[in-house]
Amino acid sequence: MSFSKSADEKGGPLNSTAFAAVDSDFDNSHDKIQALVAEDHEHNIKLRTMSWQKAAWLLCGDQVCLAIMAQSWSLSVLGWVPGIITMVLAGLLFWFTSITMHRFIMVHPQIRDICDFAYYACGKNKIAYEFTGFMLLANNIMLIDFHVLTGAKILNTLSDHSLCTVSFSIIVTFMGSK
Repeated sequence: MSFSKSADEKGGPLNSTAFAAVDSDFDNSHDKIQALVAEDHEHNIKLRTMSWQKAAWLLCGDQVCLAIMAQSWSLSVLGWVPGIITMVLAGLLFWFTSITMHRFIMVHPQIRDICDFAYYACGKNKIAYEFTGFMLLANNIMLIDFHVLTGAKILNTLSDHSLCTVSFSIIVTFMGSK
């Protein structure tokens, strides 16, 4: 497998130096990834600034802490059997998706983010790249809203204050910004 063309010749969203390290054939994908990481360290803009420990805590907060609040409500609406079936099917779907993405990214080590993944998975389509970026932004905005709403509902439940949900939402927003 050879990546002999630059990103500009391919019409890709990355700059031409992103493929400088992968112009020749390597023995395996590990060498390609190491070359891309070394190339990334030479730039002034650092794309990978979060350590894996911080990323793990962030994902834990998003996926585990908020899911605990949402799952109890989902089970109360769906019932135990349909709720557990839904959770197992969703878990299998997420597992299959992650394995498929992992295999695709190992074949294409120049992929840096989910937008690049969509670009290459959809046949180097710039519209797919932009649409994925927009959807990622919308997802993050709604996730922040979900954090604020969940925090406000927790404070409403735990306190006997007469403050309304809007006041608790403002408090949670300030707590999250620190």
